[in-house]
Amino acid sequence: MTAIILRVGCAEAYDLLYPDHLAMLPVLEQESMHRAIMNSTRLWLGQDEGRVLAVWGLIPPTLMSDTAYLWLYTTKHLHQHSLILVRHSQRLVQSMLDDYPTIVGHGQVGARRSLRWLRWLGAEFGEPQGQFLPFTIKAKSLWHQDSARSA
Repeated sequence: MTAIILRVGCAEAYDLLYPDHLAMLPVLEQESMHRAIMNSTRLWLGQDEGRVLAVWGLIPPTLMSDTAYLWLYTTKHLHQHSLILVRHSQRLVQSMLDDYPTIVGHGQVGARRSLRWLRWLGAEFGEPQGQFLPFTIKAKSLWHQDSARSA
């Protein structure tokens, strides 16, 4: 068992995810996932021996935006490899922040694993809005990094 994280294109991610995972969802959820995948400018897929573990991506509101929305879709196979997802996504978050200095999104209140993953990525949470907990992950400014080095 060797799980890997790959940067993938939209069509490839959807083709790998659809038959075993999305096809069983209600039509509205299938359409939502299709839109999320196709609107993402960056996509990553965790895989082990051909089984999809998770897919996550970034959706900017415009092509010129410095902010992007982070989403994550996990499958039943992830529970055996959650540490790999955390380790690799922590490495990737800096690359994400280089492209989009502010990453936003929302987690579901009570979804402990998802919220823990977001905390590991550096998320700061706002006040709950119904079932959802908004978050922001911000790149450290150059001024902040320079002043920390000189201290």
